[in-house]
Amino acid sequence: MPDLASFVGNPLLLGLALFAATFFAEDAATIAAGVLVGSANADPFVALCAVILGTAIGDLALYGTGRFGSSTRWGAKLRHHRDVARILRALAQNVLGLLVIARFVPGLRLPVYTASGMAGVPFRLVALVVLLSTPIWTSLLFEIARNAGARAAHDVVSAALLLGLILGVLMLAPRGVRRLQMK
Repeated sequence: MPDLASFVGNPLLLGLALFAATFFAEDAATIAAGVLVGSANADPFVALCAVILGTAIGDLALYGTGRFGSSTRWGAKLRHHRDVARILRALAQNVLGLLVIARFVPGLRLPVYTASGMAGVPFRLVALVVLLSTPIWTSLLFEIARNAGARAAHDVVSAALLLGLILGVLMLAPRGVRRLQMK
């Protein structure tokens, strides 16, 4: 099986491969794209567009999966489970912040965007967040990998994960706990 580096000379194949790779691991595909551009002279426009497009479509597909899944018998049963209902209520109360945090924190996109669909968050809001935040995060990660290499990009992802988890916990903490912290 060929690796991504073997597609460097063929921008169409490279773009398709990077686009497809985002559906498995968005950040890893973005880092690979940046490294290929920085070290193997891959076409930067094709590489960056492929990972931005794949990431955005993947996030919207997660939302769509949650939206569709919520209308199934299994989805309705899941939505009415006490813990799931509580999570969906918390999501609805903090939806904008959680959607933005999920964009910048690896591992949160799947649960947050899928739950957003399941909770019935308006598609326009999700699409707006995806369309505004995806190019920012993806371009930043791409440029770090392009200029500093995969290790530096990995460090940025790790730092984003820690910061996002802290922000997410603070956002989802019960309001009484947050009031105590502010005093």
